Amino acid sequence: MTLIEVMIALSIITSAMLGLGAFLPNFLHVSAQGTILSAASDLAVTRIETIKTWPTYATLETTYDATETSLTNCRGCTRVTLILHTTSTTADYKTVTVTISGPNITTPVAKTTVIAAF
Repeated sequence: MTLIEVMIALSIITSAMLGLGAFLPNFLHVSAQGTILSAASDLAVTRIETIKTWPTYATLETTYDATETSLTNCRGCTRVTLILHTTSTTADYKTVTVTISGPNITTPVAKTTVIAAF
């Protein structure tokens, strides 16, 4: 192997390492953000599923319409549960929206479901 070949090989390896060095911090940031958003989504879905299984339709608001700040899987996050009751001559239902926000969540995670009167 000649000196020219070694220098070309070193320049190729150096270019690859510089590219990896630029890629790695971005990858780590996106991966951490994905983990946080996944935890926030799980918290919202868990609350929605818990509300769906509540046996008394009339007490949904008094039981779950609240803001919580001490969440186990998401430090610094806030979970807001909003229940809107819609009543008309032909319909009676509640729209449940759960929103998770926090310092590391760029866009709040929101899940919504509709529960008909039973």
